[in-house]
Amino acid sequence: MTARSTTGRTPLDVVAQVLLTLAGILYVGVVLEAVSGWPLDPARSYLSELAARDQPTSALFRGADLAAGALVVVGLAVLAVAHRRRRAAGFAAATLAQRVTFWALVAFGLATMVDALLPLDCALSVGTCAAREESGHLSAAHHAHTVSSVASGIGSFVASAGVVWLARARRRTALGFSARLAGALGPVLGIVTGAIGLFGSPLPLGTGIAQRVQIVAFSVVLVLTVQVLRIPQRRVRPRRAPSAEGAEELTASVEASPRDA
Repeated sequence: MTARSTTGRTPLDVVAQVLLTLAGILYVGVVLEAVSGWPLDPARSYLSELAARDQPTSALFRGADLAAGALVVVGLAVLAVAHRRRRAAGFAAATLAQRVTFWALVAFGLATMVDALLPLDCALSVGTCAAREESGHLSAAHHAHTVSSVASGIGSFVASAGVVWLARARRRTALGFSARLAGALGPVLGIVTGAIGLFGSPLPLGTGIAQRVQIVAFSVVLVLTVQVLRIPQRRVRPRRAPSAEGAEELTASVEASPRDA
């Protein structure tokens, strides 16, 4: 059986699309922040601060992050089952870029769940929280949140880069353009956010604004994940049947024995 490429959607693909779309909606965060009345200064604070234990919005944002991370993991698991069934039917195997992007998204989903389960003790942009962190007076869970946030950021960075690479096959379509734009914005704004945090900003743009735009961009990436991962990355040519002359020569060579020499 020869390998083939297909763009046909299966019921499992649809389920995965729904799950990852819901994950993208929940992960935006900015909508919940606006509904909550912008509790913290969006120019100076990170969205994760709204999930800190000392914030009244903690349960809301932790629940949204936990659900988003779980939906990403489950949605990818469903997509993996769909791909396994296509492989059993003879369709093309996933490329290295597709596999790296897939596992980067899995890492992001798991790290986001850990973020929700191990929130910050307090909002770093408010009061004495930053000073307490520097003096080591905060819990181990607070410091573990920093580690899981870094893991989540790395996962989203790699996944975004993978989406940009995979979408090149459809760069002239709306899907390809949207995926490449959203995928490129995430890593670029992640670098901008880190640079602003380290060196400050010459413009009236705080780390919070850049981070929020980055999160919106990655939420779009999550919504487009299923479609991008299913873009055929290779063309497998069907095997050509041997010609009549070739078949006769092959038959003659098989029937001949060393004794005929």
